[in-house]
Amino acid sequence: MFTEEVMNRFNNPKNAGDLKTFNGLGKAGNPDCSDVIEIRIQFRNGKIENAKFKVFGCPGAVSTTDVFIDMIKGKTIEEALSIKEEAIACALGGLPVESMHCAHLPMEAFRDAKKNYEHSIRKERKDH
Repeated sequence: MFTEEVMNRFNNPKNAGDLKTFNGLGKAGNPDCSDVIEIRIQFRNGKIENAKFKVFGCPGAVSTTDVFIDMIKGKTIEEALSIKEEAIACALGGLPVESMHCAHLPMEAFRDAKKNYEHSIRKERKDH
């Protein structure tokens, strides 16, 4: 059902965990369908310097989030936003049709983290 790469990333995600210093926090998913993602991102000078995630979900949710973070590190926000679900699935050697929605979750969480980051910048500027 799942590719070897999906199962490798599910069993040994390299980007899972906590990020002590971050300025963007994004969440996505629905606890009712048991896939919930939280991404913490350190943005610096318009680029993604580092990111970590926590997931409550299936192998598809964990592996797509892990590979997505590999894909965005070092990229600009615009470059990260241009990543497509198909590219995430392809990097994993494919996903079963019923798990393709998992490729959307890290992208949604990233957009939420970007909004959180931009909001904090606006607030910071307003306070000074």
